[in-house]
Amino acid sequence: MLEFVAAMAVFVGLATLTLAACILVEQVAAREPIGWRARAPGLAMNLVGSAATFVLTWPLNLLWAKLGVPRLITLPVWETLEPLGWLRTVLHFLFLALFADFLAYWRHRFEHRVFWPIHSVHHSPDELHAANDIGHPLQVFYAALFITIPLSLVGVDGPAMPVALGLFIGAMSVVIHSPVRFHLGPLRRLVVDNRFHRIHHSLDERHFDKNFGICFSCWDHLFGTAYDPKEEWPAVGLADVPAPRTIRDYLLIPFRPTATAAPVEPQPNEASLA
Repeated sequence: MLEFVAAMAVFVGLATLTLAACILVEQVAAREPIGWRARAPGLAMNLVGSAATFVLTWPLNLLWAKLGVPRLITLPVWETLEPLGWLRTVLHFLFLALFADFLAYWRHRFEHRVFWPIHSVHHSPDELHAANDIGHPLQVFYAALFITIPLSLVGVDGPAMPVALGLFIGAMSVVIHSPVRFHLGPLRRLVVDNRFHRIHHSLDERHFDKNFGICFSCWDHLFGTAYDPKEEWPAVGLADVPAPRTIRDYLLIPFRPTATAAPVEPQPNEASLA
């Protein structure tokens, strides 16, 4: 129990420091001003979401061990690569990051089709910034089905690997929402940056159902959902949902009638008539 509490404290603490660092960078390099008060609800939702995710993840590993459930995905090649030392750990981490992001990509697409009332909370703000990397608390439960449970059945290099993986994905998630001047340029063909992801939150119908990736943009290119932003910096939010300003607003959005229908990319014949 003490090991669990200590690990959760480290995870939440490092996640909070990462978010704080992004906010500080935004203060000196933001493309658009973000008030400190506007960050408060998103900060609160971030802390709750980080803790809830970890609380679900750790017991699953303990449960599988107690029930004798074997790892469904193991890579014997890791033993072969043992002489590579730290490089083996890097390769292991990269494999896990790609696999986790693949799962997150498909969870994200299902959110737009099946869980939109809940996911609309994340799309509703009319300002994107690091503290607005938020989702409704109910998201944690279906995210467990798509990501947490599959990842818990993958063999990993020691207990530090899941924590490092969670921090990496969490850091990428806050960075891609930051409205800073920095971006990855041509590298966004491989890795998601803030310009690439902003398209996903755009109010412009041309951008609906595009750029679902969180860490790696390769999934969008592979499955036909990529949109190259070039120099675009569109307005964000939802046309039919008022931007939330309080924690209460965030919590109640899924239960309002305007949250029931997801924005859908227009078909070619419709777009040609627009």
